[in-house]
Amino acid sequence: MIIAHIRNYLWRLLGVDYNHTLSIHDYVFLKRDKYTTMGTGTYNNGALVFRWTKAPLKIGNYCSIANNVRFIVDEGYHKASPITNFPLVNNLFKDEITLKSEGLANNIINNIKQKEGITIGNDVWIGMGAFIMPGVTIGNGVTIAANAVVTKNIPDYHVVAGVPAKTTKIKYDDETISNLNKIAWWNWDKAKIKDNIGSFYSTNVKEFISKYK
Repeated sequence: MIIAHIRNYLWRLLGVDYNHTLSIHDYVFLKRDKYTTMGTGTYNNGALVFRWTKAPLKIGNYCSIANNVRFIVDEGYHKASPITNFPLVNNLFKDEITLKSEGLANNIINNIKQKEGITIGNDVWIGMGAFIMPGVTIGNGVTIAANAVVTKNIPDYHVVAGVPAKTTKIKYDDETISNLNKIAWWNWDKAKIKDNIGSFYSTNVKEFISKYK
């Protein structure tokens, strides 16, 4: 931990940009920074963030993120096409570029939409070793199983598992989910949560909703 703080200090002292650091090291450990926001109460046990652009990672309140979860926030400099998986425009035009080819390359780069950014709701639990791929939005109350690979949006209160991740269970019916989202306990101040902590453990969800909606 001390070494990491010293390294970060030296990077700032040398004026090394975050993106430059990532281009060398590929990833950083999950923490709050100018491209990553994490809400109240959210914690992680050693998750990793892979980012090559300025794509945002937004994580809500009271999320639990296990060890070795990997957030792939953007697609990097790998612009595939309908014809090939290989990033031709990034690879072949990066060194010797004529004015004509540079214009063509820039046109391709600017017009091919890339997946980027990850948005995670509140009260989300992400299991060990899961991959969260770029462009996805994860709803409130979601549970993601260990080693799942999330490639698509996940609705509120779904449980997902597998490669690619698919819904294995929906925790509640639509009305219950709607009521929980209206209560939004994750936006309560800490004092209110402490005062009502018993309700989280001694009541079922219907009783909880009846008490707080």
